Amino acid sequence: MKNIKKFFTILILSFFFVNPSNCQEQIVFLDLDSVVGNTNAGKSIIDKLEKSKKESLLKFEKKEKDLKKIEDQIKKQKNIISEKELKKKLAEFRKELSIFRQERQKVINEFNQKKKSEFNVFFKKITPIIENYVSENNIDIVLDKKNIFVGSKKKNITQEIIKIINTKIK
Repeated sequence: MKNIKKFFTILILSFFFVNPSNCQEQIVFLDLDSVVGNTNAGKSIIDKLEKSKKESLLKFEKKEKDLKKIEDQIKKQKNIISEKELKKKLAEFRKELSIFRQERQKVINEFNQKKKSEFNVFFKKITPIIENYVSENNIDIVLDKKNIFVGSKKKNITQEIIKIINTKIK
C-alpha cells in the first residue's frame, strides 16, 4: 500500500515539474484522392482506365451471352439427345466456360497491373512537386487526409497542390 502511494505521489509531482513543450512543427494534410480526381493528369488517367474497362466489359458481356445461349440449348436438348452426346456437349461447354473465366481473370489482372503502373508514374511525377512545395513553405509533415480524424481547414493544402500540379503537368 505504501508503494502504491509513493508511486502516485511521484507520478503527480512529475506532472507538475514537467514543462509542456511548445510545438513549432508545421503539420498539414493532403487529400490524395482529390488530387488524383481533380488534376488534369489524374482525370486523364482515370478516363483512359475507364475506357479500357468499358471495352473489356462489353467484350466479356457478349461472350457471356453466347455461353448462356449454349447452356440453354444444351438444357433444351437434354431429353432429346443421347446421354453420350449430352456428356460430350457438356464437356465442351465446361471447357469453353473455363477458357472464358481464365481470359476474364487474365484481363482483370492486366487491367489492375496497368492501373497500378499508371498511378505509380503519376505519383512519381507529383512527388517532386509536393516536396518542393513542402520545402518552400517550411512544412515538416504532410499527412494523407484518410488518416486524419479531425483537422483545421487551414491545414488542408489539397487545393493549392492541385493548382500547382495543373500548371506544371500537362
